Amino acid sequence: MDRKKLLLLYNPSAGRAQTSRNLDMLLQKFCTGGCETTVYPILDGLNAEDILAGAESAGYDIVVCCGGDGTLHHTVNGLLRLEQPPLLGYIPSGSTNDFAASLGLPKTPEDAADAVVNGRPHAIDAGDFGGELFCYVAAFGAFSAVSYETPQNMKNAMGHLAYIIEGVKRLPIGEKYPARVEVGDQVFEEEFLFCSISNTTSIGGFSLDKSVEATLDDGEFEVLLIKAPTSVAEANTIVSKLLARDFNNELIHLLHADSVTVHFPTPTKWTLDGEYGGEHTDVSVQVLANALHMVF
Repeated sequence: MDRKKLLLLYNPSAGRAQTSRNLDMLLQKFCTGGCETTVYPILDGLNAEDILAGAESAGYDIVVCCGGDGTLHHTVNGLLRLEQPPLLGYIPSGSTNDFAASLGLPKTPEDAADAVVNGRPHAIDAGDFGGELFCYVAAFGAFSAVSYETPQNMKNAMGHLAYIIEGVKRLPIGEKYPARVEVGDQVFEEEFLFCSISNTTSIGGFSLDKSVEATLDDGEFEVLLIKAPTSVAEANTIVSKLLARDFNNELIHLLHADSVTVHFPTPTKWTLDGEYGGEHTDVSVQVLANALHMVF
């Protein structure tokens, strides 16, 4: 039997260091599944992009990322800079793992490893954020302001929706993010509370309403726009609408498009897959249709 060459990248600190505790189990799973495995920890000074720079010449068949959404973000950036990227496997071990939930990946490391060994390739869209790539979400606004301050138990229970609701709760009335957002051929020039450009079947870690068509290989983003509240009553309405999965009303819009451009009067902070994405005044985001090939 020909053995596949597998590269395992893992974040030792993700998910309360559970990956380090599961490392022996993962190696046994891959070995019995017919894989010859090379292991690299992702550490300060040894990031996924640098490790993957030589992955093509090493002849890996599969690159498996074990960590949270941030670890996956850097792995995807490294893979998609290769001329012929290997297959991507993902063993989620972060605190929220929103992208894994969208994919419907197994929740335990054991089952996720089995899915890597016994699964089949699936084409997945990615996003190009002015040259940096993302696999799940690019966002600005309340999300980025509170993403590292939201209580851990709230993150675990509600995923990224917890960030949005916490942002609504904390954001002083009157603070806003003015922007011109072009979604396909539609233009929104508003003062926003939040905007996310996602490849997902959920918004904020929970399923979209059944009336919303969204798949991970359709060549389109799901774009969520939330207007800045002008009163406490409007802020409370936004929270209620989000909890009710009402994404199309006077304060919230959910749209689909393969490209989005955003213009700000002043530099504004972004997050990419939960990682800091820098400050920008002009942003162009494009779908990379079927750019990733994930095995599960």
